[in-house]
Amino acid sequence: MHKSPQFNLSIQQDQRLIMSAAMQRAFHVLQLPVEELSHWLEQEIQQNPVLNLPASSANDFDTSLIPYRLTLYEHLISEINLHFSTEQEKRIARHFAGSLDHNGHLTLSPEELNGHESILHRFQRMEPLGIGARSAQEALLIQLEGKEASPLYTMIAHHYQDLLHLRLSKLAKKIHLPLKEVKSLIHNELRMLNPFPGRGFDDAINPSLTADILLIQEEDSWRVEVNDSFLPSVEIHASYLQALEETKLKQDEVTFIRRHLASGKWLIRILERRKKILQEIATYLLKQQRDFFEGIAQAPTPLTMKEVAQALSLSESTMTRAIVNKSLASPRGLQTFRSFFSRGLPAKDLLLKLIDQETEPLSDEALSKLLEAQGLPCARRTVTKYRKELKIGSASQRKMKKP
Repeated sequence: MHKSPQFNLSIQQDQRLIMSAAMQRAFHVLQLPVEELSHWLEQEIQQNPVLNLPASSANDFDTSLIPYRLTLYEHLISEINLHFSTEQEKRIARHFAGSLDHNGHLTLSPEELNGHESILHRFQRMEPLGIGARSAQEALLIQLEGKEASPLYTMIAHHYQDLLHLRLSKLAKKIHLPLKEVKSLIHNELRMLNPFPGRGFDDAINPSLTADILLIQEEDSWRVEVNDSFLPSVEIHASYLQALEETKLKQDEVTFIRRHLASGKWLIRILERRKKILQEIATYLLKQQRDFFEGIAQAPTPLTMKEVAQALSLSESTMTRAIVNKSLASPRGLQTFRSFFSRGLPAKDLLLKLIDQETEPLSDEALSKLLEAQGLPCARRTVTKYRKELKIGSASQRKMKKP
């Protein structure tokens, strides 16, 4: 039977719309953080009878199996009872314990110390050594007491900024050591010290349960894990595959099963794709920021989206979606993915969020005003540029795609 050109055109348009909807779904999954993805998956499983939730699903994760870990404050109270004898000393030391930030650094001003430096000195020599230091530098020097004549002590005490910014050649000249020896000191001795003695204790939340990526340090290596402990395992129900082989099914039943099978298989593929992209980005970050994660550098070196996207053969729009609202847990604590990138990123993040949340498609001018209202001035032309880089259509194009 001959089909008219109009009929073929209609089929092509329908296929493009289906593909567009599928891609939008893939982008949506990519940008969801792990906890939101868990809730979204539960809804998808309920709506698609072809998807099966195994009995051993990760969603049955028993939080009672998480080992109890002391908070920093609880640990310090027991240390205070061991190191201080009078009730007045214990009271002052408890005040210090309650005045620490998450790094274990003291937040009190010199005036607030109120002449209790001798008690603070003893407090800082409790375990973990260096707790209550006023800075990372002071914490390191406390841990090196008795080694004041060592090159490492000299580096930290007198050339800390050079060390912090890894100006190693300059540092080597200042302390009259070969560059190779300076690098060896940093790699073998400095890494054994802890500039943030408060870390490693339980906080209000366990970041390893909420982070999207876990960076786990082993003896001489690192392991990158995409955190899927919250996610239910998703698989295709075997009975529906068997049903398709039967000849007794009606055509509408076959169509129903095939449609949901296609949807289920696509869901599994985009989940695998999300995991692969996050794994690649985190592995690249670990490679570029290893000194930061190992405590050698105090802050990460800002990267550009373009640099990482090109290195991983990803588009910038995919990169933006992959890192938005994502976090990473490491021995340095919990950081957002965004904190590793230069400051040009937030406007794109917010633009993506505004478009995702719009009830009716907004013009670039309207988006520009919304960005400005949220503290990110962005000209209409810049909004247009960012939108195109994110592979997002104009307001009229987005309106046509709406169901």
